[in-house]
Amino acid sequence: MDRPLLRPLLVWIFGALALAFSVCLCFLLAPFLGGPGAFWWVAPRYIRGTARAFGIRRELEGWEALPLDLRTGRRPAVFIGNHTSLFDPPLMISTLPCRPVFVAKRELARIPFLGWVIWLADFIFIDRRDRNAAVASLEEAAVRIHAGQSIVAFPEGTRSQDGRLQPFKKGAFALAFEAGVPVVPLAIHGGPEILPKGGWRVRGGLYRITLGAPLEASAFPDAEALRLAAEAAVRGLLGTSGGI
Repeated sequence: MDRPLLRPLLVWIFGALALAFSVCLCFLLAPFLGGPGAFWWVAPRYIRGTARAFGIRRELEGWEALPLDLRTGRRPAVFIGNHTSLFDPPLMISTLPCRPVFVAKRELARIPFLGWVIWLADFIFIDRRDRNAAVASLEEAAVRIHAGQSIVAFPEGTRSQDGRLQPFKKGAFALAFEAGVPVVPLAIHGGPEILPKGGWRVRGGLYRITLGAPLEASAFPDAEALRLAAEAAVRGLLGTSGGI
């Protein structure tokens, strides 16, 4: 076997075994730390170790420029950005210091080990095929935000095929507008190069998350205006008018 193919294959095998062990450890710790507590104690460590094995270097820009209440978790926010790779959620979990939960597709809950652990972490699942269930999930998310929980969403709705930013859907912005919390735009750089959509061979490299200035929901007349401003902010952070 060609050696350049061997390393990512071995890391995938190691990562799958380590994932199974980490999920079991989360459930063992859950009675003592609570489900989310166990998840945040185990998951970032597992992800950072696996990222290093793949040769992925993580970098966060703009965090220190955010208001102190957002950085310390005293005020929640909705973080939104481009979706470039299968690795986006775990790498954001291991990089953003504020412990946000994701708004995730219901289908992910059915994946062995991965679905179990994100259920344990109390992520918010949305069934896009059932409008009533999706609305109920967004209402649950609004309650969680009011209680102080920050959320991450990828408003494109799916990973980009070519790395270019797709139009944002309205759901996350309706959520932020209803909850009266800021939207924090972010841009992910390096995701498609590390793991393109549809590929399995991971290439090491720099994975950089760049955060922009928060957009206060109260400064906009409605969720649509907030959506347009957030999409423009992400495009600006990406450095082009059309995307990556």
